[in-house]
Amino acid sequence: METKEYLTLSALNHRIRKTFEEKFPQPLWVVAEISEIKINASGHCYLELIEKKLDSDLPAAKARAAIWAYTFRMLKPYFETTAGRPLAPGLKVLVQAEITFHEVYGYTLTIKDIDPAYTVGEMALKRKEIIERLQKEGILTMNKNLPFPLVPQNIAIISSETAAGYQDFVHQLNNNPWKYRFNHTLFPAIMQGPEVEDTLIEALENIYEREEDFDVVVIIRGGGSQADLSSFDNYRLAEHIAQFPLPVLTGIGHEKDETVTDLVAYTNLKTPTAVAEFILDRVRNFEEEVIGTAGIIFQMAEKQISTCNNKLRHFVYEMNNQLLNRLSGHVRKLDNIKQKLYYLSGKTLQGKKHQLSKYIRELEQGAGKYLEWNRQKTEMFTPEMTRLAKQYFTVRKHQLTILGKSLSYLDPVNVLSRGYSITRFRGHALKRSKDVGPGELLNTKLFEGEIKSKTIK
Repeated sequence: METKEYLTLSALNHRIRKTFEEKFPQPLWVVAEISEIKINASGHCYLELIEKKLDSDLPAAKARAAIWAYTFRMLKPYFETTAGRPLAPGLKVLVQAEITFHEVYGYTLTIKDIDPAYTVGEMALKRKEIIERLQKEGILTMNKNLPFPLVPQNIAIISSETAAGYQDFVHQLNNNPWKYRFNHTLFPAIMQGPEVEDTLIEALENIYEREEDFDVVVIIRGGGSQADLSSFDNYRLAEHIAQFPLPVLTGIGHEKDETVTDLVAYTNLKTPTAVAEFILDRVRNFEEEVIGTAGIIFQMAEKQISTCNNKLRHFVYEMNNQLLNRLSGHVRKLDNIKQKLYYLSGKTLQGKKHQLSKYIRELEQGAGKYLEWNRQKTEMFTPEMTRLAKQYFTVRKHQLTILGKSLSYLDPVNVLSRGYSITRFRGHALKRSKDVGPGELLNTKLFEGEIKSKTIK
């Protein structure tokens, strides 16, 4: 049997290592995206670098990388200060690396340097792409176009409960010199690091479920490095804020920084205290407008009342003159009528007096004749009226006797004496057996005595 030539795995890996050392004797500059990053207790930084396919998020290439502790201690602050954000997953970087191959651990990139200027350019490009995407979708200014409440008193706060900025905001709001009162509810979120996006979106969704309870939403954070602001240049977060149905106020940046989150919010302010002052100014402006409007209304009312008083006085003066003129004319007419009445009434009374005397004489003569005629007529009918009256009373007396006997016969006592009885149920005479149920107590009245009984069940 022919013996085949072969290599051991270690010999193969040794050859590969030699090939790497020959082909890549000097460090190379490599562009890649950080997929994972870990810093161990010794200070070494271990990364997984990837390159994604152009048409998807699937990786086209992967490599392990390491920044040894002594190098990482120098690169970390330099990168964060220049780029304005820490090394983190999703960040595109330009690194200078030695390509090494170890027989046991395989292929590794040992990073010697990082160019933060490249990352800054990538971040600016990414930020520009996010803004253009929001504009293309027509949502960039949606939150800014919402009507702001006249008196924002119910406030939903997204912040870290332990953040100094949150405490400053609440203190500034509650201890205002005008004694305005506000209702505020905290929706806790992580305000720095890789969890910012997810926790802020979760807080917004929780507020949305109680939308009717709030007037505005406030996103605030305390002081921090510029690098911490990178988490707020995020499309998903910006999309949620831009389309949120309540005005969103932000106080997350520094004097020279404006994140995409700030850009899509209703308004952005530099500090939590400035956000509180913005809300207080809105309430104060509304109060001053109300006071000013009340003053204008009061002045207009006074002017109107004064005008009406002048018109009323003039009207009263005119009415008095007209009434006096009319009364004077009526007084003269009444005097004339009174004189005419005196003359006519005297003349009329004299004639009526003669006529009345004549009527009295005629009445006296007629009354005497009428009384005499009635007297004679009464004497003629008196015997007949007496006879008829006696006959009427005799008939009525006989009818009363018959009625008395009938009443005596119908007397309940006489009825009971003939063997009848009266049965009562609950104090009332019982007429039908269906009116009582089984076991009911009955009371039966006899001519002599009473009997108590119960109905059969």
